[in-house]
Amino acid sequence: MFLKDFSYGGKNLYETSEGYEKLLILYFTMHLLLEVVYVYAGCMPMIYANIGSVIFYFALFFVNKTDHKKLVAWCIMWEIFLHAIVATVFMGYGCGFFFWIIALFSMIFVPFYIPTDTPFLKGCALVYEITNVLAFVLLKLFSDYYLLPSKYVASTGCATLLYILNAFIAISIVVGHIIISSHSMDSYNAQLKKMNETDYLTGLYNRKYMIGLFNKELDRMDAGESGDISIAILDIDFFKKINDTYGHNAGDEILIDLANIFRFEGEGKYTVARWGGEEFAILGSYELSYDAFCEELKNLNKKIASTGFIADNNELTVTVSIGAAHYEPGMTIVDIVKRADDRLYEAKETGRNKVITSSENLLD
Repeated sequence: MFLKDFSYGGKNLYETSEGYEKLLILYFTMHLLLEVVYVYAGCMPMIYANIGSVIFYFALFFVNKTDHKKLVAWCIMWEIFLHAIVATVFMGYGCGFFFWIIALFSMIFVPFYIPTDTPFLKGCALVYEITNVLAFVLLKLFSDYYLLPSKYVASTGCATLLYILNAFIAISIVVGHIIISSHSMDSYNAQLKKMNETDYLTGLYNRKYMIGLFNKELDRMDAGESGDISIAILDIDFFKKINDTYGHNAGDEILIDLANIFRFEGEGKYTVARWGGEEFAILGSYELSYDAFCEELKNLNKKIASTGFIADNNELTVTVSIGAAHYEPGMTIVDIVKRADDRLYEAKETGRNKVITSSENLLD
């Protein structure tokens, strides 16, 4: 869980009034402190300009309570930009207010602060970036060629202090946005990985991921490691009848409840994936012998049959049929799964609600 998830319930800052309210309080406070600086420096243009900024942020508090949050976002960005230019012009380049323009780039590039979720807003961001670049270059040129007014330039001590503070603030903002961007990307990648590996309904692993686990187990055996590969295919008995009688919502609830049973019963002993529809694949722990795995399947079968399921306000009894197989030298994963699937078919054909683990033995 990263910063914006923790603070704003999984939403971007610009999607919440609370988020912008905190920013408005921060910038309002900063401008009150800047007023002290400008008064101390005796820079009358900045005293008046900063009073205007204070009034501007005060007005934005009320705008933020409406549905115009994107307007609030861009007003903040343009105020920071314009204030940085005016402060550089009247206080002097040596005060470091131009650092604010650098910090603004990180606010644009990381969509935590400024919404860029439509082509129009992306265009606004591009125009803003170009304007920032031009202003940054022009301020440097004007300073080098002594084209900036010098009447209110801050003293050397004041300028040095402001230069250090402004540089620190700008660097902190850039680093902060880099951290936010990194966490956002990590979270996004984790979500993609989860979507790629799990079934959307049950939260269990999906078929693709389980096949990967099967192959890893086979590689382990081929490398001469100890243990076994035990696989089972489980199918819900008369699942179509449940859907037809009680509706697909009831069927989905059954699938979700079964997934919870699999997770609870199989913890540390086996892994379950949704194989497709009402079928599930089960991979035993390599430390578990095939006989022990079969006993676990038998217990699982009895657990499900004795559980009262509530689906769409109906109390149902659900049973499952299971076919199991394990690795023998020379077998491929396809061979093991086919053998388990054949035994599942045998369980279906011979009465259902049973586990078949070999061609000779039935575990009722």
